[in-house]
Amino acid sequence: MGDLTATAPELEAFRDSVRIAVKRFDAPSTEAWETDRHVPREALASLAAQGLFRERWAPGAYGGLGHMAVLVEELFRCNGGLALAAMGHCEVFIGALTRHGSGPAHAQLLDDALSGRAVGCLAATEPQGGTSLAGIRCRAVAVADGDGDGDGWHLTGTKRYISNIGSATHALVLARADSAQEAADLCLFVVPVDAPGVTLDGFFDSSGVRSCDVGQLTLDVRLPAHALLGRRGLGLLYASHLLQFERLAICALLLSGAEWALELAAGYARFRHIEGGRVMDKQVIRHRLALARADLWNLQSRLADIIAFAGREQAMPPHQISALKLTAGQRVGEIADMAMQIFGARGNTSAFPLERLWRDCRIARIGGGTDEVLADVVASSLDRPDRTADEFIAAAAAADQPVPALRRLR
Repeated sequence: MGDLTATAPELEAFRDSVRIAVKRFDAPSTEAWETDRHVPREALASLAAQGLFRERWAPGAYGGLGHMAVLVEELFRCNGGLALAAMGHCEVFIGALTRHGSGPAHAQLLDDALSGRAVGCLAATEPQGGTSLAGIRCRAVAVADGDGDGDGWHLTGTKRYISNIGSATHALVLARADSAQEAADLCLFVVPVDAPGVTLDGFFDSSGVRSCDVGQLTLDVRLPAHALLGRRGLGLLYASHLLQFERLAICALLLSGAEWALELAAGYARFRHIEGGRVMDKQVIRHRLALARADLWNLQSRLADIIAFAGREQAMPPHQISALKLTAGQRVGEIADMAMQIFGARGNTSAFPLERLWRDCRIARIGGGTDEVLADVVASSLDRPDRTADEFIAAAAAADQPVPALRRLR
């Protein structure tokens, strides 16, 4: 797979392909997903059968980010849970196998994931540690695997808040490896969900993206040597890199939701009449919509800039991605809330998608890094020496002396 930035016509053609693919999911189907709190595996397999995952990855990890944004935007308009499940499978699971996989077993699994025969998710969070990857306690012990293929692994621990675990065939599991020869370190493992010793404990009820189930796994499982993905001890580095793709995809998801909410709010303001005139003609409403439009244009431009930078430099800018997700999460929530306010009581009913948009967008300020974590990442870019600013402040502080009284009297 190469790394070639997609052209605008290529992205528009891909958008058409995604729209054709999601037409298979009618309103009764997506409503059933919300009620069941579960996106069926067949839905992701259907997207794969249309070649969407392969087309996203054909230009490479960075060159295909434009495809990623288009895919998430269109899927979110169809169903938030579908977008979230596809994002985890495509950007995290396929991304991990593409970048860190080695050997025939990983190559076969990657082909299965691209084709929809396998569906993956990320299992990182633990009951005691929240989103702190450095505090992971899930343990992996090297053991003889018994099949003549060298050392295997014995994984034990619990993972929770795993998105789309109900549809997944495999989970990427972060675990701390222990051995007599080496200090404990973090590793990334590919774990078949149906393997003996893997228990799906159940699911958590969630307020947003209800169709993407969120569950908990308990692990007491023996795995072959090739279950280790990449090099030992680099699991935290791998996960941190994958997190940048997830965060950027969440930004695309958020902006898609805000665009839809703004379109609906503006349409309703043109449609609804009160006191002999349109709601749109009320200056306070008109200006709120205008400010939302301006902010959304700016955020969309920033997303496009980051995608272009990544394609050009073949690298992800983590501070800028954190800043965009932090800003987008807060502003999109405000736009969704404003849209609900313009609709009045109707905005709070299931007859319109606004209350679902509001709920689905809210979780984005937690998943993939909370606002507080992101703010600290952004702050770290400021908490470093700046020679120009430091020298100016030192000189200005030295010159900051009172003017002599007599001189002032003149």
